[in-house]
Amino acid sequence: MEEGEVVERTQRYYIWGMAAAICIFILGELAWLPDPLRIGSWFWIDDINLVVYLIVAVPLLWLTGAVKGIAAARKRRAAASSSPEAMEAAQGGLNGSRGLGVSDSPRRNRLELLLKLLICVLASSFIVIFIMQPHALIIPAALLALTWLLVCVDIALAEHRMRQRRMPWRAVTTLIVSLALLAGLFWPTSYMVTYPGLTMNMNRYAAVEGGAKRGDIMGVLVFERPAFPADWLYARLFPHYAFEPRESLGMTLGEYDTLVRELKVDANEVGSAVAFREAGVGSGVTLHGARVLQVMPDSPATGQLQAGDVVIQLDGSPVSSVAELIDRMKSVQPGAEVSLVVQRDAEQVAMTVKTKARDDDPKSAVLSIQIQDEVKLDLPRKVAFRPYFAHEGGPSHGAALALTLVDQLTPGGVTNGHRVAVTGTINGDGSVGKIGGIEQKAYTVERAGADVFFVPAGQEAEAKQGSQKLLIVPVATLSDILKWLKEHPRQA
Repeated sequence: MEEGEVVERTQRYYIWGMAAAICIFILGELAWLPDPLRIGSWFWIDDINLVVYLIVAVPLLWLTGAVKGIAAARKRRAAASSSPEAMEAAQGGLNGSRGLGVSDSPRRNRLELLLKLLICVLASSFIVIFIMQPHALIIPAALLALTWLLVCVDIALAEHRMRQRRMPWRAVTTLIVSLALLAGLFWPTSYMVTYPGLTMNMNRYAAVEGGAKRGDIMGVLVFERPAFPADWLYARLFPHYAFEPRESLGMTLGEYDTLVRELKVDANEVGSAVAFREAGVGSGVTLHGARVLQVMPDSPATGQLQAGDVVIQLDGSPVSSVAELIDRMKSVQPGAEVSLVVQRDAEQVAMTVKTKARDDDPKSAVLSIQIQDEVKLDLPRKVAFRPYFAHEGGPSHGAALALTLVDQLTPGGVTNGHRVAVTGTINGDGSVGKIGGIEQKAYTVERAGADVFFVPAGQEAEAKQGSQKLLIVPVATLSDILKWLKEHPRQA
């Protein structure tokens, strides 16, 4: 077999790997399209992890190409050592002549061998790291990008040698085209994009100890991320893509990612506690004061209050929540002193703290601290949560989770034959809070074939922009959902 044919065949794996990567990236950005696919209780989101793992095929193809290239180089060296003509051609390469292009100097051969070995090492490292930690994207992404670059260099060196040192136009074209496609798919713009997402079977997402899977309840997720140039093309092809300036986040993308992950954990815990109370197996969420998150630099309480303190009394009156503390402060004159009792670790500490006038309201007194409710969650039973690659964070599944756990703990269930979809945050008192992307969520739920979609009260008009056919019911509390389902049994 001619050497050029051998090189051509081995480098096809490089090209196939790049093409596979582009296809997988596009599939990832359009992962919402197959969402209506169902196999019983198995939703499309349950297979998303398998789709993500398809990316392993890319370094596998590159690894195969590099190994075949190494094998071909060994055959070439073996042939050269056994052929006087080939040895003479190789010597000509050492003396600087262009030769026939089928062999080259030992230094060049070593360079090509080293390059292929590096591709093998990087591709193997990507596979191992990605399989072990699929959620850690930074290192695998860097390995993939570096391997991609080395593959292009390897193609260029082989083409340069085979074509007698002419410009490797094929390699250059491959690099330019791949960079252009990658820039279109992943170059971050100054906008965020929100677009339709995925539904998930809440009975697969969460299972409570002692409960049973009963009704058909769906949670719904939409995609919200930095917009890439390709998203404007997708927006022309598919409905309900929305763009807004990234500055509206008010934080860095790293801070935003951390926040939504924390909010997901909080929603799981609060939703579970609320469901237990509704099902009569716990006291739910109880308030126990106002926790100090930060003492502002200009606060008169600097040196007295500390982050982590929980205010439980003000001027002798108990404080159980942020709302109560704010209400007590209304009777305090700016500049006056107040007596506080705070819970600090295992002890109660009494102190007298001077107030100051509020910047935007000189008649109101403040302590100039950031606070949040100190809550305790009664979680008498364990809840097991199934991880989803596509559901990294966010609190908007809270109401759906609470309804699901109530359904699992209630004999006969609560859905009354309906195929239910729910969105909205859940608060400790059982109230359902507003969420973003509701237009896209309504469109996603309609595609999934739900009978009824419960949305936070006040957002029903926006939801109807995503679906005119879907039965959309606004609710203010979890009790509203349960009441509607009880009063509207599905007709057989």
